[in-house]
Amino acid sequence: MDNITGRHNGPKSAAKSQKGMILVLVMSFTALMVLGTVSLSTMIQRDVRLIERIQEKEQARFLAEAGINHALASIIQSGDFASRANFTGNLDTGSYNVTYSTVGSRHLVTAVGTVSGGSETASAELADNTPTALNYFSGAGGDIKINALVADAAITGDIHANNNVYLKSGPVFSWLTITGDVSATGIVKEGTRYNQGSWDWWDNHVVINGDANDTATVYEGRDRITFPTFDYASYQAAATASGDYYSSDQVFNSETLSPANGIVYVDGDATFFGPCTLNGGIIADEIFVRGTLTQNKAGNRNVIMAKDGDIRVFGRLYTQEALVYAAEDIKSLQVFAKIDINGIMLAREDILMWNVITSILYNYIHITPSDMMGENGEDLFELVSWNR
Repeated sequence: MDNITGRHNGPKSAAKSQKGMILVLVMSFTALMVLGTVSLSTMIQRDVRLIERIQEKEQARFLAEAGINHALASIIQSGDFASRANFTGNLDTGSYNVTYSTVGSRHLVTAVGTVSGGSETASAELADNTPTALNYFSGAGGDIKINALVADAAITGDIHANNNVYLKSGPVFSWLTITGDVSATGIVKEGTRYNQGSWDWWDNHVVINGDANDTATVYEGRDRITFPTFDYASYQAAATASGDYYSSDQVFNSETLSPANGIVYVDGDATFFGPCTLNGGIIADEIFVRGTLTQNKAGNRNVIMAKDGDIRVFGRLYTQEALVYAAEDIKSLQVFAKIDINGIMLAREDILMWNVITSILYNYIHITPSDMMGENGEDLFELVSWNR
């Protein structure tokens, strides 16, 4: 009992005290709940961002690898390893930046994939197995012999023989003019100060890169050039599918050939009489041009190819753009023959334009027809290794 009022207040005080404690507990619990919720939310947001960053990292890595694959595909499509250049690509998820570099003899490609500001890098080593013969307008596994006896001969592009090069021109009426390098694994004779022997009288009109009278530079003792191989089965299948396959020797007389798949395939010899037009390419065991053969570029199989023997020109051969290739010799065999080739001319053995009145006009164009491989049957361009 209160000494002043005489009232009993013990239980009420206890109740108020209990209510206060409950309120404090409730508020404390509420605060803890709020703090827990905020902490949990922060943790969830952090985890979500972490997952997003992991996903972005994976996407950036995939983009970088896509850049490497894009680089290889672009080189294969162009068929020209030397023309590769840095580039940038875009996909829905981000972009990639591709750069090329050469370290010693190694060809490297590096791609940086970028997603939302994050990036990943992938690199790889590429191999260029392109036959070195494709760097020349005219390449021979044996000799190259050119004689502009009466008719002029003009060559724009480099020439190389894995044996020797012999060049002649008549002293009065005609010129042999070469704009490009002349090289041989053996010797170069005529038109330069090298290895002239007793032919001095015949080289007055041989001009190499503007230099005559034995002042031009040629290159002897050079490494041999390598030659391409071909997937003949693929060519034959393409010709068969379009109805342009012939199972034996074939004579074309004043005909126009426009194969739907870009290639005519003759399982035997092909001979052309009269004016003939070829839109695309042809493969045969041997090819004889006794009239006029005019080739026009069509598709990606622009080849005039004697897969087992010679290409012999008695009349006129003109190519708009083609790889002219013989497993043995390429020969001009008739007085007043005319050969006008834009592209590349390769013979596994000899190229003989010798002691004939042949008009020659050659112009180098880099060409990589489909179904062509390296000298040992390998892909022209390969991804050797990934360096992630």
